[in-house]
Amino acid sequence: MKVTGRARMLSWAAAVVTALSASVLFTGTADAAPPVTLGGGSGIYVEQLDDPNSTADCTLTTIGYDRDGRLVGITAGHCGEVGARIAAEYTRSGGIGVIAEKSAGNDWAVIVFDAARVNPTKQVAQSVINTVGAPPNVGDIPCKNGRTTGYTCGPVWQSTPNWFRSQVCANHGDSGAPVIMGDRLVGMVVAGTDFDAGPISIELPACKGAGDLIHEPELSTTISMVLADINRHGGAGAGFRPF
Repeated sequence: MKVTGRARMLSWAAAVVTALSASVLFTGTADAAPPVTLGGGSGIYVEQLDDPNSTADCTLTTIGYDRDGRLVGITAGHCGEVGARIAAEYTRSGGIGVIAEKSAGNDWAVIVFDAARVNPTKQVAQSVINTVGAPPNVGDIPCKNGRTTGYTCGPVWQSTPNWFRSQVCANHGDSGAPVIMGDRLVGMVVAGTDFDAGPISIELPACKGAGDLIHEPELSTTISMVLADINRHGGAGAGFRPF
C-alpha cells in the first residue's frame, strides 16, 4: 500500500509500557486466569521482540475464524513482528495469542488466539461487527472504535479500493482500530496524515478524542484489501470470517 506524499506514518505502536511485559507476558501466573473477552475495538498489548522490557499498545480490528477453524484476530502490522505474544489490556492477561502472519507493506497482522483463553465478541462498547463490507465512499460518515480515543465518527475525504482517508479521530494506541459503517467492518486505522488543501499539505495535531474538531485526517486500509492479501498469503487468517 503506497500513498507517497500523503500518509505521514505515525509510530502508534511505539507507545510502550515499560515493566509490563515481565509481569504480563512472561510469567506463568496468567495461565490460571479466566478467559478474556475480545472483539473489534479491544485494547491489546503486543510483545516487542527487539526489546523484552516493552510492549506496544494497539487495538484489535476484529476477531473470528479462519478456514482451518482457528480463532484469529487482525490488527495493524506495525504493532509487532511474527512470533510476538499478545496480552489483553483490560485484564492484563498475557500469552493469550501470538502474531502468526503479517505484511509490512499492507500493514496488517494476524493473531492466532488460544481458544481456551479468549471469548470472542461482536460488540465492544458502541461498535458491533456482524460482517465485512466494501470501502466507504467520499462523503460517507464511518465510525471507529480505538482503545485510546474510543468511539468516534467522521466524514470520508478520499477513498480508493485499498485505503481511505477520513476524519474519524485516532491517536497513539488506536492502530488497528476497526472502521465500521453500521455493523459492517470496512477498514482498519493505520496512520495519521497531513491535511491536503490543493497543492499545500498542512500538518495538523493528532486527535485528542471525541469533541476535538480540528485534527489530522486518519488513513485506514480497506478490510477488503486486507482480507484479500491475507488470503494470498495462504497461512493463518486465510478464509477469515467474523465471529
